[in-house]
Amino acid sequence: MKNEKDTVVFCDGRYVLGLEGGDVFVEICGEKYKLSCHPYEPCLYITDKDGALTAVHNAFDPSYVIEAFSEGMTVTSITGTEYGAKDFCMMVEAAAGRLDIQIDEAERVFRGRGKKQPEVKKQIDAAYDTPARTEAGCIIEDDPFYDLISKYPDSVIDFCLVKNDHAESGYNAHLRALLHAACKLFVDGGEAIWRFDAGRAEGKKAETGELFAEAEVNGGLNFRKAFLFPPHTNGYTDADFDKICASLFPNGTDGLEVYEWTTDWSEYFDEGHEWWGALCLTVCDASLDRFAVILASATD
Repeated sequence: MKNEKDTVVFCDGRYVLGLEGGDVFVEICGEKYKLSCHPYEPCLYITDKDGALTAVHNAFDPSYVIEAFSEGMTVTSITGTEYGAKDFCMMVEAAAGRLDIQIDEAERVFRGRGKKQPEVKKQIDAAYDTPARTEAGCIIEDDPFYDLISKYPDSVIDFCLVKNDHAESGYNAHLRALLHAACKLFVDGGEAIWRFDAGRAEGKKAETGELFAEAEVNGGLNFRKAFLFPPHTNGYTDADFDKICASLFPNGTDGLEVYEWTTDWSEYFDEGHEWWGALCLTVCDASLDRFAVILASATD
């Protein structure tokens, strides 16, 4: 291991962790970050393709991490958190682009892991624990889209528009938007309508075209199918779907970033799991600096 220049020690489709030219790197959805450390203090440096540097204080020596993972071992941070290779990649993604960050802040990405009974109040607090939040919160309440969707009362899709609070970036920004939406849609007066643990949600990036893909009657559930073909016929057409999308994304689709999420983290999705299906999407619209959270779950 120590003598090899180019080595991959972990790869799962989203992340690649390894050595290139003797330097440790993490690749996240195709974007590569160089990892290094301060020679005299426990500080992990993350450098992106443009040379922007993030310092993660009280973190790891990446050479030690690579060696440990290549031998099938785990590593433990100063906070006592045990890391496998994927955990390390997730922490790097959470920290990247944040300039200076403490390791315990980066480890917030693991919040909620392993909980069997979600503590809703803690999740609500977590959703609003950043100075970047506006006084009115991150939920967008008065967008014209809501007036349009109200004209489709037989739609089984729930929508929530969320401001980008810029507390996170990439994957974690989408996860944060999902948590904001869950706190809005799944909670009433501080009490959970549906129990949820957004920390258990796992997302994967999707192509923008998939968001608007045709509805296959015998295929899996997608956005269009959820709108057009709920358990009980609603009579809506592709023209109606296009009108909804035009209002949801009024500046077009060029700046959209889409993530599809698992649906095993809330009771909200239980009915859909019976047979019809469940859907959970977050769409970042860079032109409007906001997220559209799209949820669906229904039964007959």
